[in-house]
Amino acid sequence: MKKSSNTSLGDAAAQLEKQLTSPTVTLILASATIGAIVYMVFLLQPAYRGDLLPYLMVIVAELFLICHGIVSFWTILSGRFNPRNFNYHHAQNNLFNNPPESALELSKTPLYLNDKKVSVDVFIPVYGEAVSEINATALAARDMYGAHQTYILDDGKSDAVKDMAKRVGVGYIRRPTNNHAKAGNINYALTQTKGTYFIILDADFIADKHFIVETLPFFENKKVAFVQTPQYYSNQKNFVSTAAGFMQHVFYSLVQVGKNRFNAAFCVGTNVIFRRSAIEKIGGIYFQSKSEDIWTSLILHEQGYQSVYINKVLAIGKTPETIKAYSKQQLRWATGSFEIFLHKNPLFNKKLTVDQRIQYFATTAFYFNGFAVATLLLLPALQIFFNITPIALDIPFYQWALLYSGFYVTQIILSMYTMGGLKVETLMLSAASFPIYIKAFFNALFKRDEAWQATNRVDSYDSPFNYIRIQTYIFIFLLLTTAVGVWKSVYTSEFSVSIAWCALNTYIFGYFIFVAMRESSQMRRSTKKISKHNNRAPSYIKKEIKA
Repeated sequence: MKKSSNTSLGDAAAQLEKQLTSPTVTLILASATIGAIVYMVFLLQPAYRGDLLPYLMVIVAELFLICHGIVSFWTILSGRFNPRNFNYHHAQNNLFNNPPESALELSKTPLYLNDKKVSVDVFIPVYGEAVSEINATALAARDMYGAHQTYILDDGKSDAVKDMAKRVGVGYIRRPTNNHAKAGNINYALTQTKGTYFIILDADFIADKHFIVETLPFFENKKVAFVQTPQYYSNQKNFVSTAAGFMQHVFYSLVQVGKNRFNAAFCVGTNVIFRRSAIEKIGGIYFQSKSEDIWTSLILHEQGYQSVYINKVLAIGKTPETIKAYSKQQLRWATGSFEIFLHKNPLFNKKLTVDQRIQYFATTAFYFNGFAVATLLLLPALQIFFNITPIALDIPFYQWALLYSGFYVTQIILSMYTMGGLKVETLMLSAASFPIYIKAFFNALFKRDEAWQATNRVDSYDSPFNYIRIQTYIFIFLLLTTAVGVWKSVYTSEFSVSIAWCALNTYIFGYFIFVAMRESSQMRRSTKKISKHNNRAPSYIKKEIKA
């Protein structure tokens, strides 16, 4: 992790907020919007139309990306306000009626809201994560400021976890069945506890001591159903974790902040605090989807409740480190979004405001970019193999490049400015992720279920190539296509920009395959070491490892 303290994380968040309110961001976003419109007008002019099939493919893919980009720009520009008002600060100042002299006693000091004593439960749902990882999360949750009760919700039914909970002094709840996965786990815990509010922390998220102090005051407004904080990751140490972490950083620092303005910020499943009465009113956490978080948010907003998102890091977790973990995570998230899009499309949901409809629609439609990327990947091959092109060949390359860059390059500039640099890994991982999103669409369409697994959990060697077969086939196809394109160019003495695009895509997927090969080799060595260690360990340690 680049920043070693919560103070530095707070400083980074403050700096980002300052950058977002800068006129420079407005200029970049305005330029990107104008560039998008100009490029769209260019694409739709019949005079520049090429062959019909690739032209229609470009129109569909590019229009989706442009329209989604414009909505994102609008959302980001809207994120320029502080959700903390006078009532919030007043409530925060009066959380503790009798503040103790020592900070060590704050974790047991009663909490008051609107002059009434309130109680808070902290839920840590677990399912097979390492005991040491759960232990660290439980200790941090236990020591948060403000009187509260911490519970480990163990769907893994591990005696080692139960013993650990007793040892560190937190509650332990094990339900009879594992029905409805994480949502069912939380709903069962709600029947066993009585807290006025409850916090959800995934097993790998270490909470800041000020979590309750920073979030609870928002509930002075009785319409607020939940307060969401960012997911921040400390394990950006390889290609996958760096790319995935930066990808999420963009969402939480830019997009989610803007959604807050429209009362459309949604729960992301962890680092969130709920009003119990609001959840009880809608019948509990939504359990008919693996993406229970966004579904629950949508239902709460339908009921007229408000949500709050604060761009302040109050818990630090771990992003996927392996291709398998990343693929499973993205598949789960994308499937949940597609389920809402297909079965409860927000655009036609009259219970939501117009702004909420647009925001939820943009969120649930986001993963269609997988189809857009797949479509655009095919275009160079069509030109190389069949001599058909989407754009009229008499258009000068510089003219097309200028129009194209007006929309896409400005997005890169925005990321570089607001995030202090551009992670090439993120662009590469995004491009290689489209098969996951296409699979997720058909999972949602045909209601296929996928088994859930803890992030970064390793039971035994499982080749990353089991999860990127399509990407491997695409690399081979692109490599052959590039070779044919080069041969054709030499034979005809004519160069086509399609060869350059195909070569670039070949490099991206080739590097992704290289990452998978390197990961596979590392995993083989790691599993051999773990196997040797387990065989040598005493019986009581083996029991804990197995748990």
